[in-house]
Amino acid sequence: MERFKNILVATSPGRLDPPTLRAAVSLADINDARLTVLDVVPPLPAWRKKMNVEGRVIDIEAAMLHDREERLRHVLGNTQGGPGTEVIETVGEPFIEVIRRVLIEGHDLVMVGEPAAERPAEPHLSSGVMHLLRKCPVPVWVMRSGRSGTGRVLALVDPDPDDPVRDGLNDLIMELATSLAHRQDWELLVGPAWTLAGEAALRSSPYVGLPGEMVDVMVRDTEAIGLRQLEMLAIRHVAKSERSIHMVAGAPGTVLPRLAERLDVDLVVMGTVGRTGLRGLIIGNTAETILRSVRCSVLAVKPEGFVTPVKPQRQPHRDSKESA
Repeated sequence: MERFKNILVATSPGRLDPPTLRAAVSLADINDARLTVLDVVPPLPAWRKKMNVEGRVIDIEAAMLHDREERLRHVLGNTQGGPGTEVIETVGEPFIEVIRRVLIEGHDLVMVGEPAAERPAEPHLSSGVMHLLRKCPVPVWVMRSGRSGTGRVLALVDPDPDDPVRDGLNDLIMELATSLAHRQDWELLVGPAWTLAGEAALRSSPYVGLPGEMVDVMVRDTEAIGLRQLEMLAIRHVAKSERSIHMVAGAPGTVLPRLAERLDVDLVVMGTVGRTGLRGLIIGNTAETILRSVRCSVLAVKPEGFVTPVKPQRQPHRDSKESA
C-alpha cells in the first residue's frame, strides 16, 4: 500500500464517519502520505444563495459551507486527523468535484464512507458512490460501516494471459491485496470464478450431440487450466504459504458475492472495468453486479489506460489546514 502517497477522503457522495477517517489517517501515517478531506455541498438555486433580511444580506451558501467546515473539523479533532490534514469545502456535483480534485491535485486514492444497508440481505451503494466507481481514474476504497473485523482480504481476479489489459489489472489487484495483507497482518484469500463457456448448450442442445462424459472432461480441463493460470498470477506476488485459493464454479456476478459472504471478509479488492467500447474502458456488468451485491468494504481499481469522462475544471473553494 506504499503506492498511495496523496490520499483524498470524500465526505460526499458518501459520508464521513470516524472509522473511514481513522483508516485514512492510519494509511497516510504508514505511507508518509499527504491527506486531504473534501466536502462538497450541492449548489443552491441562484435566488436562494443570498437573502436580504431587514437590510442585511445573508449569504446562505457561505453559512452552509462554514457550518459544514466546522463540523468536519470537530470530527477530525476527535479522530486525530493531524496538523497536516487539508480541509476543503466546495460547491458542485459531489462525484464530479471529487474526480476533478483527483485530476488537478494528483490524488492516487479516494476513500469514501458508505453506511451499512438498512436491510443486511440487500446491500446498497448510493448513486454518487457508483458514479465514483464508474468514472474515477484512481482506486476507490468504499468503507462499509457496521461490520466486525475478521482480518481477511479477498482478491477477485480473472486470469487471462491472452488479454494484456485484463492481466495487468489482475497484477494490480494482487499487488494491492498482498501489500494490504502484509501491512495489516490480514489473511490473503484469492477468489476467481470459472465456467465452461456454453456448457448448458453442450449438454442439452439436440444440435450438438456431445456425450455427457465428454462435456465432463471439458469441464475438468477448464477448471485445471484456470487453476494453472491463477497459480502463475499468484506466484508473481506472494508465496503459496501466504495465501489461500478459493476457486468457485459459476457466473462471477452470482458466485463471487456469495464467496465473500461465506468467507466473511473485511475487504474485497477487485477491478471495475470489464470491456472496451467506443468511448474507452467502461465498467462491466459483472463488476457492477458484484459491487452492488457484496456487504463488505471494497477497494476498486481500474486498468492502465482508463480515461475518465470528467474534465479537470477548477472550482472556487475554501481550503485550510487542520489546526493542531
